[in-house]
Amino acid sequence: MTPERYVQCLEILRWTNETLAEALGCDESLTEAYAVGLAEVPMKLSAWLEVAAQTHEALETELPTSLKGKRFTEREL
Repeated sequence: MTPERYVQCLEILRWTNETLAEALGCDESLTEAYAVGLAEVPMKLSAWLEVAAQTHEALETELPTSLKGKRFTEREL
């Protein structure tokens, strides 16, 4: 996985390097190194990110639109 594709996958997922580091249980310096090409993204992580990003893209059109602009109010309880 190229650094560019790695960053693109994170953007599609709306994740940051920090978010991914927390999920993986690693230091953010490692996920930042992937983003700038200082470390190679492991094959298993690369495959996982690709599947997650592609799935997220495919489901993007299925987001419920009825919630757009809504707020929580005490009356709803």
